[in-house]
Amino acid sequence: MNHSSLIAKRMPLKFSHRLVLLFFVCCELFLPIEGWTQSIEPGVFYFTGNQNPLRRDVFRNFLPGDGLKVGRVQIHPFLGTAEVFTDNVFRTDSKRRSDFLTVIAPGIQAYVPFGGQHSFLLDYRAAQLLFKKFTENNVFTQHGAGHLEFKFPGGLNIDLQGGRIDGFDSRGSEVDIQETDITKWRIHSFLSQVRLSGQRGSLRLRSSYADLHYKNNGQAPRRDRKNVRADFTVFLNATSTISALLGVRISNNDYDENKQLDSFLYGVFTGLELAPSRLLSGEIRVGYTILNFDRAPVEQPLGKDLSTGGKQQKRLTMRGNFEWRPTSRFFLRLGLFRLIRQSAVFDTSTFIQTGVRIFARHALTDRVAVRGRFFYTNSDFEEGRRDNRIRTRIGLEYRTVKWLGFRLDYIFGKRFSNENRFEFYSNSIMVSIQGLL
Repeated sequence: MNHSSLIAKRMPLKFSHRLVLLFFVCCELFLPIEGWTQSIEPGVFYFTGNQNPLRRDVFRNFLPGDGLKVGRVQIHPFLGTAEVFTDNVFRTDSKRRSDFLTVIAPGIQAYVPFGGQHSFLLDYRAAQLLFKKFTENNVFTQHGAGHLEFKFPGGLNIDLQGGRIDGFDSRGSEVDIQETDITKWRIHSFLSQVRLSGQRGSLRLRSSYADLHYKNNGQAPRRDRKNVRADFTVFLNATSTISALLGVRISNNDYDENKQLDSFLYGVFTGLELAPSRLLSGEIRVGYTILNFDRAPVEQPLGKDLSTGGKQQKRLTMRGNFEWRPTSRFFLRLGLFRLIRQSAVFDTSTFIQTGVRIFARHALTDRVAVRGRFFYTNSDFEEGRRDNRIRTRIGLEYRTVKWLGFRLDYIFGKRFSNENRFEFYSNSIMVSIQGLL
C-alpha cells in the first residue's frame, strides 16, 4: 500500500474527529445549558446485557419537565441508544469471549391530572439488545405500567398500579443458569398503597401480586410461581423530620408445579423514616423474618426439573434507602439490604442476600458531571454455595440542550464463589446518547 492511499484512509477518520470537536464547541458557545436529560430517574434506559431488569413492579412517577402538552395531557417521549464493548459476554471464568453490543431503548409517558390533585400515569419503556457475534444473548425487554394516584383532603393518599415486565436473568447473577441462550421471563403484577397521614403520625398499607412465568430453557416447571405480599406500618412523629415506625409483613409463594417450594413468610420490623428535605431523606427498617415451607423436604426429586424442598429460615432482615443532597451539585443515594430469597436453580431452595448499593453524582460544571455506582452482595445459599459479587460503574456525562445528553462509562464486574464454576470478572466500555422531551 503506497503513502497516498494511507493518507486517503486516514482522512475520513480525522475529518470525523473534527466534526465531533466542532459539535461540542458549538454546544458550549451557542446552546443553553439548562437541562434534565442526565439526571432523570434511574431505570429509564436499559443499556447493558448484564443489567438486572426489574423483577418487582415499583410505582412509576412522572418525569421532570413539561414535556409535550395535548390539552390536559402531558407526554414525555424518550430514547436512549448505546454502543458497548465487553470482554466477557457470558460472565464465565473460562472460555472468555468478547463482543460488541448495540442497544436501542425507547419509552414514553403520558400524565393526566384530574379532579384536583388526582392523576393517572401511563408509562412504557423498552430496550432491544443486539450482540454482534453471540446473538444468543439478544433480548428484548419491556415494562409497561398504569399508575392511578388519588390525593384526598385530610392526608389520605391511594396508589394503584398494574403492569407487565418482560425481562431476563442477567449473565453473572445469582439465578443465571449459564445456558447458551439467555433465560427470559414475564411478570404480570398489581400493587397498591394506602397512606393516611396526620399531625402525630401516619398509617401505611402496601400490597402486591405478581405472576411469574419463564419462557425458555425449560425453567417454567421449576420456577413459575405466584406471589402475594403485604405489609402494614405505623409511623409516629418524633420530630418534624423524624418518625419512628413499627410494622408487620407477610408473603406467600405458590408454585405452579414445583410444589415443594410453596412457602409462607412473615415478620415484624421497626425503624426510622426521615421526611424529604433538601439535605437528607430516607427510611431504614430492621426486623425478624420467618419463612416456612408448606411441605417438608423430600429425599428424592419429585420429578424432572423439580426441587427437593427447603428448610425453615429464621433471620434478622434489613432494608434501607437514603438520599443526601448537601449541595446543588452533589447527590448521593445509599441502599442497604439483608433479605431471605427463594431460588430454584442448581438444586437450591433459599439464600440469604446481604448487600449495599451506592450511587453518587457530582456536577463539575453546568454541562459536565461525573457519576458512579457501586454494588456489593453476599449470597449465602442453604445448600452451601457462597457468592460475593461486586459491580462498579464510573463515567462522565455531558449535556448539550435540555433534552439531549451523552455518557461515557467504564463497568467492572466480579464474582467470588466457593464453587469455581460461578466465578468470573468482566470489563465493559459504554458510549451512549439519551434524549428526553
